[in-house]
Amino acid sequence: MKILEQELSHLLKINSLSLANREINIILSYAQELLKFNKKLNLISRKDEENILERHIIPCLIFSTMFENIERDVLDIGTGGGLPGIPFAIINSKSRITLIDSIGKKINALKEIVQFVGLDNVELLWTRAEDKNFVKKYKKKFDLIISRATADLKTLIFYSKPLLKNKFSILATMKGGDNLENEIAEAKKSFDYIAVKKIPLIYLPENPDNINKKYIIIVEWINGRKQEGI
Repeated sequence: MKILEQELSHLLKINSLSLANREINIILSYAQELLKFNKKLNLISRKDEENILERHIIPCLIFSTMFENIERDVLDIGTGGGLPGIPFAIINSKSRITLIDSIGKKINALKEIVQFVGLDNVELLWTRAEDKNFVKKYKKKFDLIISRATADLKTLIFYSKPLLKNKFSILATMKGGDNLENEIAEAKKSFDYIAVKKIPLIYLPENPDNINKKYIIIVEWINGRKQEGI
């Protein structure tokens, strides 16, 4: 715990992230529980366990601070190990965060983790974003939809469209890979009225030029006008 605490303090400092003591304590508890459950389930890659803060939690915290202090209904599609949904919920305690995943064991593990760390603004559901019952219940519910390395951008937009509250609601996803430009082009081709922002997700001093090619993709105006096919 002490080593993890020291590492988190260092990473927060060099990334200019200022968190309250309560937030730091919850993040440390979350990281520990995530590592514990990862021995049984693949919540994160096993090879990343020693770098859980650097490779998983810090990037999600940086992503989450872009929406700091919002009071909205938020959906995390394909949350996996609770990323980015749980860091988002910690940073944005006044928002209501729904985390969904298609693997029931992951959701069950996250329910235990969320209860253990004491987050009361999180709802966990074993479902898919395209599930008819889920869409019916949560239609036009969310102001913001977030995701990390799940489906391609066009598919995420298609899933998000019926779930977003109005034309001012947005999709924000953490993405990388050599095919990202093609994903953006395909999404714009299918939804020619959307606006897409590509923001480098830069973290750690040794990565000043975004050498890992990770980005925050923000898609606006998904419900700006009638869909023209996908």
